[in-house]
Amino acid sequence: MGVSVGLAVTLLAPSAASAAPVVSQGTGRLVQTSLLSSTVLDTVATLRGAAAVNADATGDVVVNTPLDATAVAQLVQLQAGASNLFGTNGVIQLGAVGQYGRAADDGSSAAFSGAVSQAASLIGAGTTVNGGDVGSPTAGSNAQITVGTAASPVSLNVALTGLAASAQQTADGTQTGRYTLTDGSVITGGTVLAPTLNGLRTPLATVIGVANGLGVTVANPIAADGTVRVTLQQLLDAAGVTSVNDLPANTNLLNYVPQAVTTQVTASVNATLAQLATGATNLGGVGGLTLNAAITTARTTLNPLLTALSSTLSTNLAPAITTAAQLNVNRQATGADGAFTQTALRVGVGPNGSIAAVDLASATVGPNAGIAAVPVVNPASASIAGGALVLAAIAALLVQRRRRSTALAAA
Repeated sequence: MGVSVGLAVTLLAPSAASAAPVVSQGTGRLVQTSLLSSTVLDTVATLRGAAAVNADATGDVVVNTPLDATAVAQLVQLQAGASNLFGTNGVIQLGAVGQYGRAADDGSSAAFSGAVSQAASLIGAGTTVNGGDVGSPTAGSNAQITVGTAASPVSLNVALTGLAASAQQTADGTQTGRYTLTDGSVITGGTVLAPTLNGLRTPLATVIGVANGLGVTVANPIAADGTVRVTLQQLLDAAGVTSVNDLPANTNLLNYVPQAVTTQVTASVNATLAQLATGATNLGGVGGLTLNAAITTARTTLNPLLTALSSTLSTNLAPAITTAAQLNVNRQATGADGAFTQTALRVGVGPNGSIAAVDLASATVGPNAGIAAVPVVNPASASIAGGALVLAAIAALLVQRRRRSTALAAA
């Protein structure tokens, strides 16, 4: 198929599973993107998600639909610029993910999509969702998102052990959504960040060399490949919240990468210098004096760089990241028909998702009409009954005419 576009911000919006009023409905949908044409969505059933529709209250409806081979084959052909959007070596790789919908007789419904390991906590104890893979995320990860390389202005490698969303509608019509991102990390690199990191690594390498020569073994905290790893918790700390669920709807997590990198780098450099100082104290004598002198020289270079680090990264790294990608969490939307959708994550590639925009892990419930949607008389039975009434009326009319004719003849 090989699809590539220049603008892909408007996604195919989730819609109610049935146009006619139904008792209840819920749809879990793993992937939504405008890069998938309506033809693909119409022909590949599992890309439409797990749609549970309860039309007549004759029993709860549960649909459990992992992406099948045909769906995965369609996804891996999508292109985000010059890169594969999905699959092995793609921008997005997913492991053990599924789609689930439940529509109950009492007018309530639930939906789920994402990491099957999160189903019980988000949709209810005992819930089992069938899973499958789209690509091969790194070991221990449920979702991996990779943008750029070391030669790009910025490179991002995001790994999450859990990515999922759920939506529920109670029998009284209350709609709620939940989502989860668990144990995540972001590795950031690229040509914009590399000079700053090299400026820190070089004086550290010098003083560490002196320490090693004196028998004090210390590792350089600045990676040689020009990357920095920060955790999801460090991103949340930079955002000033304790949980992903405390973030406002549609928050771009990547906005907090520069501050998290600043905090991580500053802490690791200072911790290394403190470790070297302890080593100098333990050495004592000439060795201690020599190492302390090297530490002082290193601090002369490092301290101004660390002081300016936050400003430096806000100036150059922040806009580079924003141009490269966005990770918008906790997206919520209510359609004109009353359907409510909770989405865990929207991945944008390019400025404002102009190269590709993909919603991952969406769950939609409603509109639910409840028991009022159940016809009082079965349509087929009503048709038969209606025909019988017409025949009875015709028979009554014939009898009435026959009696009238008999009465006139007697007169």
